[in-house]
Amino acid sequence: MREAHATGRVLVVDETRRTGGVSEGVVTALVDAGFTRMIRGVASVDSFVPPGKAAELVLVSEADVERAASEMLSAGPDAHG
Repeated sequence: MREAHATGRVLVVDETRRTGGVSEGVVTALVDAGFTRMIRGVASVDSFVPPGKAAELVLVSEADVERAASEMLSAGPDAHG
């Protein structure tokens, strides 16, 4: 929480799934603790994870994480939500 308040931004990356994944608990804990600044989430698609190369179609990618982080940084220090 200290780091979240210091930066004013939290990017939660969840390799499981958007709905019902671990990230929901992380975001809830931050909000319950009073964090009101920028929170963004990047997660895999809500689906069963297919084997092999097909997994790349639903799992969160490095590019997804980089794009979300870049958007957060360009939003400015006083951005919320």
